[in-house]
Formats: sequence, C-alpha cells, structure tokens
Amino acid sequence: MNLKQLIGRDALRGKPIRLNRTRLNPIKNKDYAEVIFFGDVHYGHPSCDIERARAMLDYCLKKKVYVIGMGDYLEVGTRNSVGDSVYKQTPGPQDQLDFIVEMFEPLAKKNLLIGLIHGNHEKRIENESGVNITKIICKALKTPYLNGACWNLVYVGKQSYTFYTLHGSSGSRYIYTKLKSVVDISHGFEADIIAQGHVHEIDTNAILVQRVDRGRKVVEERKKYIILTGGYLKYDESYAQEKGLPPSKMGSPKVKLFANRFDIHAST
Repeated sequence: MNLKQLIGRDALRGKPIRLNRTRLNPIKNKDYAEVIFFGDVHYGHPSCDIERARAMLDYCLKKKVYVIGMGDYLEVGTRNSVGDSVYKQTPGPQDQLDFIVEMFEPLAKKNLLIGLIHGNHEKRIENESGVNITKIICKALKTPYLNGACWNLVYVGKQSYTFYTLHGSSGSRYIYTKLKSVVDISHGFEADIIAQGHVHEIDTNAILVQRVDRGRKVVEERKKYIILTGGYLKYDESYAQEKGLPPSKMGSPKVKLFANRFDIHAST
C-alpha cells in the first residue's frame, strides 16, 4: 500500500484517528515546509481579537503555510458552562460555528489544513447535548478530526517528523510552569514536537536527548521541541486579568521542517 492510500485510509473525515499521516510540500524555492499551530481563538468572547486571528490564517494561505488546529476555536458559552460567556458572547453559537467553518475553508480547499483538535470549549456543547461540533466542522471542511489529542506523522521531502498534539488541561499560572506541564507530558511520548494549547501562552523550548542509532551503532543527540500554541484573547476584561494572571503574547508559533536533512526550527 502506497503513502497516498495510507493517508486516505487514516484521514476518515469526521471520525477520530490515532495517527494522522500527511505529506507537506516545501515552500516554493525553499528546502522546508512551514506549519502554524493555531488555536484558542474563542470566537464569540468579547475579548477575542478575531482580526488578528484572521490575519494569521490569511498569511498562511498567501505563503502556503500548513495549519494544525489546536482547539477552542469558538467560545460557545452555555447555561451550565463555567463563567458568564453565555450572557456576554456575541454572536451566538450557531453563528460562531458558521464563521469558523468559513474562516478555515480557504485553507482546507488548498489542502493546507492538517487537521483539527477538539477543545474544551467545543466540548461544552458535547457535554450538554452529545453533539460534537468539531466533528461537524471537520466534515464540512473534509479535513481530519484529531479528537482531543492525536499523533501526527508528516513527510517533507526525504524526511519524516512526528508531532504529538493535544488541547490539554492545565491550571498553571506562569510561563515556566506551563512549559513544565508539557515537559512532563513529553516523558510519555517520543515525538519530535509536543504541542499543547489551552493555556493561552505562546512559547517554544527544546530538550536535548540522546539515543543509540542501532543502524550506525553510534550515540546521537536530537532535540525534542516543547511548544505552547498561543491564543487570540486580549488581556483587558479577560479571565486572565480578573484572576491576576500575567499578560501573555497573542499569536501562533511556527515551525520549519526541512526536506533534505532532519532539522526543525521553531519560532513565535
């Protein structure tokens, strides 16, 4: 079975998969492909900077940058959810859903959307009704549904890279404790990149690890990248401000995956 057939078999649209396999094309005249980790938009929340979020996706579309969704694209406040967004959110949940589908659609049509993680805010609807709106979004876009966490195996030229991506759950308050929570997760997953959303912080770090290459019979060193995938909520009048949490930078981190050598460059 060739790679194209494997990808087709794994990418069951709207159904959870354990390993999301795909091939990424290098940027024109470059020897690498780029991937943006995009999530925690919370569209519908009064503090959502939707223009900044749309500008990021417009950039990806223009520059042929791939996108993997990290969850919490919508606010979807309900009567039983934590906080007061059920009263403050605008527009309502149906319009939030329609808008997010339209926002992702140009990327999906260009095959730049790797897949979408299910966030805890989308899960609000599932908890109350059994309806998974991330699955609905994925079916509308014909893109892989990655559940709350998923392995990703991506091919770029002669190289392959592994991501373990999850929306996550953490009560960490500071950037170093947020990073530590993902470092702790990384102990259980031998991936090149461990990326987590949810904490509304954008940062990257690398851990140098050693391993034995059995084929070449040598000890080699590799970097394992730890990534916090950012968000698009302004600080003023936000939950973070009310709780006395420190402000954090908005946006999405980016990685370059090289085609002719195994190499990762991460930036925010």
